[in-house]
Amino acid sequence: MATYELPSSDSPDLALLHPTQEEKVETWKLNGASWRGAMPLPIYLRRETYLENQAFTKDGGITFWILVDSTLPRNERPILGSCESFRKRALVARDGKVEDVVSHGIGSVFCNPDYRRRGFAQRMIEELGKKLDTWNQEDRKKTDFTVLYSDIGKKFYSKFGWKSFPSSHIALAPMSSESESALSGARPLRADDLKELCSWDEQLLRADIARDVPRKKIRVALIPDLKTMQWHHAREEFAGREMLGREPDIKGAHADCEDSSQVWCIWTRTFGSTEAGNTLNILRFFIDGENDAVRDESEAGDDLTDLKSTDQAKLHGAVAVLHAAQVEAARWEMKDVQIWNPSSLIVLAARQIEPSTKLIHRDDESIASLRWHGEPEERTKVEWVGNEKYAWC
Repeated sequence: MATYELPSSDSPDLALLHPTQEEKVETWKLNGASWRGAMPLPIYLRRETYLENQAFTKDGGITFWILVDSTLPRNERPILGSCESFRKRALVARDGKVEDVVSHGIGSVFCNPDYRRRGFAQRMIEELGKKLDTWNQEDRKKTDFTVLYSDIGKKFYSKFGWKSFPSSHIALAPMSSESESALSGARPLRADDLKELCSWDEQLLRADIARDVPRKKIRVALIPDLKTMQWHHAREEFAGREMLGREPDIKGAHADCEDSSQVWCIWTRTFGSTEAGNTLNILRFFIDGENDAVRDESEAGDDLTDLKSTDQAKLHGAVAVLHAAQVEAARWEMKDVQIWNPSSLIVLAARQIEPSTKLIHRDDESIASLRWHGEPEERTKVEWVGNEKYAWC
């Protein structure tokens, strides 16, 4: 291998293939140098093995890919780039109909530092787009859409069809349980509570995505089902056990509103970051009766006089749930609570707690990106429903 000369990025010998077990571990060692943070490498390797064996990822739920020179023997070929794709249950609404489809989320996109600036990352993404056109589809049906989250801005992936979508968030500081007793009123959610809530959420999402679809528009959504939530929780539970000696037990918060509606959120914690600090991320924020088909990203005002009584009740429920998240963030020494792409009502609720809350629009990190695999002229018609943290992978 000492005399081996790397092929050019447009070589026909390059191929996107599945790694052997040894090559898979090698990809984790390579990307772990950049992504494991404070997590020691042996623990990081165990975590990756643990995550690929969850209900969400087992039985073909996750697929590993590597870009290699296909003329070389397996386990002897340099790994030029690597990534993963996750099979996801999804919905597509158009022409008055809602269809269940298989989508894919793309994660862990990584190019070996020794082989960067040679066009290999671009070649890998090009090949991946082709693979995912029909991957895991019955009867070779075409994939409707795929998603990824770019940490290198909006331009690179847009060249290959992954259009950037709204990528905003608000952040709240941790708060002790004694700080504001008036904000209490939400009860904690534990793992056993999630099955029923996720099932109900899916039913309402199906109705929401089909409601009042503008003419010539296509709405898509990844389903916030139980397996998805459990995969996110597996990450935090593993890190909690290995690094802190305790597992997080509270998975969210739930509030019953005065108008008999419900508000809840499901969250997860990130551990092991050495730079940005640990964060309590809201995976899914549900407000009963709020039409969430396309979230209003405009800055919410602070005037409550125009809110209907039903919206006032929901606002109070959202405040209680957000406060519960702040208390949990303080309990686990998180730097903040983040909510992705919040509705105007959620922003307003946050400002009842912290009046200075700002809606932050991300331009470089965690840019939600969606590729429509259908007809090119349909790409501008796509609206993404449920563009929240649970969809991240």
